[in-house]
Amino acid sequence: MPPEIIESVSVTPIPSSYQKELGKNAYADNRGTQWLEWVVRAKSSSGAEGITIANRFMRQGTVAKLLEFLKGALLDREIDALLEIQNGVVTGPAPGMERWYRRNGWLSILAFDLAGKTRGVSAIDLLGGKKHDSVPAYDTTLYFQDFLVPERGALQVADEAAVAVADGWKELKIKTGRGGRWMMPEAGMRRDIDVVLGVREAVGPDVKIYVDANFGYDNHLDLLDQFIGEVTPANIFWFEEMITHDVDGYRAMREMQAKYGSKALLTCGEVDRNPISEVFQDMIDDGLIDGYQPDVVSHGFLGWMEIELQLAGTGVRSIPHNFGNGSFGTFASIVFGAASETHVSLEDERILPHFLTGQPDFINGAYTLPTGPGLGVDIDEAGFAPHAKHEFRVEA
Repeated sequence: MPPEIIESVSVTPIPSSYQKELGKNAYADNRGTQWLEWVVRAKSSSGAEGITIANRFMRQGTVAKLLEFLKGALLDREIDALLEIQNGVVTGPAPGMERWYRRNGWLSILAFDLAGKTRGVSAIDLLGGKKHDSVPAYDTTLYFQDFLVPERGALQVADEAAVAVADGWKELKIKTGRGGRWMMPEAGMRRDIDVVLGVREAVGPDVKIYVDANFGYDNHLDLLDQFIGEVTPANIFWFEEMITHDVDGYRAMREMQAKYGSKALLTCGEVDRNPISEVFQDMIDDGLIDGYQPDVVSHGFLGWMEIELQLAGTGVRSIPHNFGNGSFGTFASIVFGAASETHVSLEDERILPHFLTGQPDFINGAYTLPTGPGLGVDIDEAGFAPHAKHEFRVEA
C-alpha cells in the first residue's frame, strides 16, 4: 500500500462570534464580539484531512510566512513521518519534525488529527487513552461586563452569571483586577468584591466559581489580602493570576489563604512561553501553585505531553488556557482533557457553532467525547463556503 502523502495545505481566516459582547479585563480593552480563527487544513493523497489553527503564529506573522512554514513542515511529507508512535500511542515527534513543532505546538494537533484519521483511531487513544468519560467546562465570558452597562454595575455580571447557569453551566470564571488599570486601586478592589459576592448570591452554593485577575493586583498585596478575606466565604475554587508569577508574592498569597481559611487553588502559567520556565518551576517546587495553565493550542498536544511528564508527582493540576482559540480550541481541549489524568476543566468561550462538524453534546456541565477518528471533527463545507474566497492554498 503506498504511503499517505500530504498533497496540499491551506490557510483561511474565519471569524468566530461570541454569544454576547465581552468587556475589558485587567489589562486589555473590550474583547468585543469576534475573534479570527486562522484555520489550517492539510489534505493527504487518500483525502484525509488534518485541521488546526495558527492563531499564535499570526499574532506577529503574515500569511506569506505561514504558508512558507507549512510548505516546509508538511507538503509532500508522509503522514507516518509526522509523529513517533509506539503501540498505538504517540511518544514524541518523528525524526526531523521537532524543529517544526518547536514554538509552533499548534502544528502537532494537526499531526494527531491526520495520524488518527489515517489509522482510524481517536486522537484520545494516541494521547494514551481515555481517562474521563466527559470533560467539564467553565464559562469564561464574565469579563468586566459592568463597564458595558455602567448603570447596573456589579448586578450586570451577576445577571449574566445567572443566565449562564440557566443555560447549563456549573462552573464560571469571573474576571477581576479592575484596580490594575481601569479604576483606582481600592475602588477596583471593592467592585471586584461586589462582583464576586453578587455572582455567588445569583448562582447559589453549588456552582464552582473561579477568579482571574490577569495580574491586576500587582503592587497591591494589601488590597489582595482584603479581597481574599472578603470573598473566601463565597467558596472560591481557584484564584488565577492575581499577581505576576513570583515566589515571594505567591508565598504571601499562601499566607493570606491560611489566615482566612481559603481552600482555593492557586493557578497561573498561561503566559509561560517556554514551559516549564524557571520561575514557574521554582513555584512548583515550593508548593506555591496548584494548577498550571499554558495554552492548549499554542503548545499543542506534544507540548502538553511534555508538560505533564514534568508535572508528574508534583500534585499540580493541568488547566490549559484556551481563550482566543475559538471553536477549534473547544475540540482540542476536549480531546486533551479526556486523555489527561489531572485535567480540571475546559476554558470555554461559548463560540457560536459555524464551520466545524460534530459539535459535542453539553450535558450536566460537561462535554461528551468525540467518537470519530483523529479529533473527531471535520470541516463543514457548507459553513466554510462563505470563507473560501479568503483561502490561501499551496499544493505539491
